[in-house]
Amino acid sequence: NLPSGYSRCDLSDNLIQNGCADDMEFPTSTSAILEDRPLSSKGSGGSITQMSPQKIELHLRPDDSQIFSVQVRQVEDYPVDIYYLMDLSNSMKDDLRNIQNLGTKLAVKMAEVTSNLRIGFGAFVDKPMPPYMYISPPEAIKNPCYDLNPPDNRCLPMFGYKHVLALTDKVKRFNEEVKKQQVSRNRDAPEGGFDAIIQAIVCDEKIGWRPEASHLLVFTTDAKTHIALDGRLAGIVTPNDGQCHIDSNNFYAASTTLDYPSLGLMTDKLSQKNINLIFAVTQTIVGLYQNYSELIPGTTVGTLTRDSSNVLQLILDSYEKIRSKIELEVRNLPEELSLSFNATCLDGEVIQGVKSCMGLKIGDTVSYLRSSSAKSV
Repeated sequence: NLPSGYSRCDLSDNLIQNGCADDMEFPTSTSAILEDRPLSSKGSGGSITQMSPQKIELHLRPDDSQIFSVQVRQVEDYPVDIYYLMDLSNSMKDDLRNIQNLGTKLAVKMAEVTSNLRIGFGAFVDKPMPPYMYISPPEAIKNPCYDLNPPDNRCLPMFGYKHVLALTDKVKRFNEEVKKQQVSRNRDAPEGGFDAIIQAIVCDEKIGWRPEASHLLVFTTDAKTHIALDGRLAGIVTPNDGQCHIDSNNFYAASTTLDYPSLGLMTDKLSQKNINLIFAVTQTIVGLYQNYSELIPGTTVGTLTRDSSNVLQLILDSYEKIRSKIELEVRNLPEELSLSFNATCLDGEVIQGVKSCMGLKIGDTVSYLRSSSAKSV
């Protein structure tokens, strides 16, 4: 027991002078590696490890820090999931014809980087309600192309988003399903593609995203898109909830009740699900989607020809760009903890304050020094 007037927390010399030498505690910051599986060299067979160590335990004093190292490797033959999300408004009719053999061509090209490819397909137009759709004359509801030449021109009734094919390694199925598709037609210029994007991200069971795979969501369109708050044009004021609403018929069931998603919501969901979004859009709207890309980290933008004939090369180029970069992302960091990073990329040079390395090839390994410190309260 301390004499009255003395503090339990003091400089060590003062505590010793006050007779506390035998009861003194002086905790130090420590770190211990709890899990450290070796990095995988290939992505085929068994579990895949791309970061080492996997679990570290830290004990930190306020205003003190610990330094530890992690290594990250771009594993060879890593599984790839590609979900192709296509605008099926009437202006994309030529594009639909040109991707009918995309599945086979993509499988051949992707075989150079992975032996484990799965591909799926979904389509969108816009919310099936006015002012986005034709409702007059009545025949326009069943056939929105009623007034186009030739006179017997027909297209599907308008729909928001439909999930057509879950991710599969049977690439011929992709070709078969695409050949079955027909275009529709909406009334206003922008489309409802962001509704489709959020559903393709969050509907894991329907789409079939694999936990250990690179996830590519390819979004193709030749038009602008509606964004959050545009739903008010149709009296829709309920914000998008970021939940899965695909019904038993694989259509988006909340198309007419929930607003379009915000860029912030899309960013959060893409990050949570670890999905890379590729905007493959025509020349006239590339600038708009580049602006979107700057606000949605991890997205890439490619210029689509008017008939989508170059979409295969766009996908390959985007995948190569994605795989050439490693970036550490910190999630759920407690407020009382801060992290700083130093990266050692390909040339061995330590770059302070950097969490990403670029220009990598498959099989390359980079390392990071992390400094963790506890804030005093």
